Amino acid sequence: MMRRLTAGLLAPLMALAAAPVLAADGRGVTGAEAMAVLQGMSLEPEMLEDREGDPMIKFRINDLNAYMNFYDCSEGRCGSLQLEVGLDLESGTSLQVANVYNSRYRYGRMSLDDEMDPFLHYDFEVLHSSHAAHIQSQVEIFGQLLGDFTRAVDF
Repeated sequence: MMRRLTAGLLAPLMALAAAPVLAADGRGVTGAEAMAVLQGMSLEPEMLEDREGDPMIKFRINDLNAYMNFYDCSEGRCGSLQLEVGLDLESGTSLQVANVYNSRYRYGRMSLDDEMDPFLHYDFEVLHSSHAAHIQSQVEIFGQLLGDFTRAVDF
């Protein structure tokens, strides 16, 4: 019984540990590959680097500056991406607005910084070798979420 319980508890942790390995096996995406997709979408991308040395791309969508953050990276290939936009509101917004948004929208999540300015985060995996169409579709979904996000915070 104890072995089954231990195995059941370890299985999810083993899956999480495998994510960087999956990226190293030729899956995932490089910064240059993601950059090419955003250039093809005419989103004015600019290649940057985060504090850990992983790629990060700044781009324009719906007249806003957005960022593509790279996670689960190994040997230059990353298994998951996060799209992010922050809005600098004069008076910030409220926890209630964030809670309502987060309860209504399945894919995006809103967080607030120390000035109560809202940020929209959207995470997705890129583990397949055919990544361009997948990234494009995810950026398009993110663009749709931005409309709901900006309306929710009266931006």
